[in-house]
Amino acid sequence: KYYRIGLIMKKNFIIFGKITGLGWFVVIITIGLVLVGRWIGGFIGSPILFALIGGLIGIVVSYLGIRSSIREILNNNGRDK
Repeated sequence: KYYRIGLIMKKNFIIFGKITGLGWFVVIITIGLVLVGRWIGGFIGSPILFALIGGLIGIVVSYLGIRSSIREILNNNGRDK
């Protein structure tokens, strides 16, 4: 009985860790691309516009990464590979 509860808790911690990792993925990608866009825009003379473009690209890339990762988590049912 206790062994089974331990397995369920382990499975939940694995899923929690993967979802938390997704959050950090979104933050790092989005902020990183905003900063890169701002840096490139600084050379061209329009840092705000390029920061916005970088942010939008970051959101799209994050969405695609999250979608793929969630599919993997759901198909994997929380099991380790």
